[in-house]
Amino acid sequence: MQAEKKRLFLILIIGILVCAAIAFFVARSRPVAVPDRSVLNGKSELQSAYDQAREYTGKISKNPQEVVNYVVAGNAWKLIADSVREPVWYRLSLEVYDQGIAATQSKNSLLLTNAGQIAEELGEFDKAKKYYQISIDLAPGDANYHLLYIKLLKNKYHASEQEVLRAYDIAMSRVVGGADLVSSRLQYLKSIGRYQDAIDDLELLYKNKIITSEQYAGEHAEIEQLKSTHK
Repeated sequence: MQAEKKRLFLILIIGILVCAAIAFFVARSRPVAVPDRSVLNGKSELQSAYDQAREYTGKISKNPQEVVNYVVAGNAWKLIADSVREPVWYRLSLEVYDQGIAATQSKNSLLLTNAGQIAEELGEFDKAKKYYQISIDLAPGDANYHLLYIKLLKNKYHASEQEVLRAYDIAMSRVVGGADLVSSRLQYLKSIGRYQDAIDDLELLYKNKIITSEQYAGEHAEIEQLKSTHK
């Protein structure tokens, strides 16, 4: 009898979890409800962005292959979101970009990276990571996509030093020049106390005339100061 009660209780718990999961995914699959324009009363710039977002969202249904419609609508919602810092506006922006990504079969890096950055704002780091990785696969020579991915690893995933530095190595093997990557890695190496490696990157930037002698001297002095402080 006791065993039967435990079995029924377990079945009940599983049923509740399954129902909750279904409800979650159904809710996520529904279109985001657009707030009324009146919530932005007194904010003419945001109301203009609202009107633009609605206008270009309407254009999407008429011409779903026109990428600019997704970009304008997505950016307009994001402009509002960045101002009022309410998740619903970011969700509207991400919804538009997700539609664009589906319409272009995940082959437009601009849509992917814009969506990735909005996903970060919403705490959807796995989605952001996925979108950045696809962008890198589409355009492996674009340093900006690698930097977005590496920044996500460092700041959101708190990845190990080994993983972050490996991401830098992969990026540098694919990007021609890559001064921005070297500059970024230099700062990261400083932050983890690998000062000699940071100096090596600094000298690489100077050798390739990316920085001036004054910039080199100032950065070098700062690294030496850090070295002496953390001995």
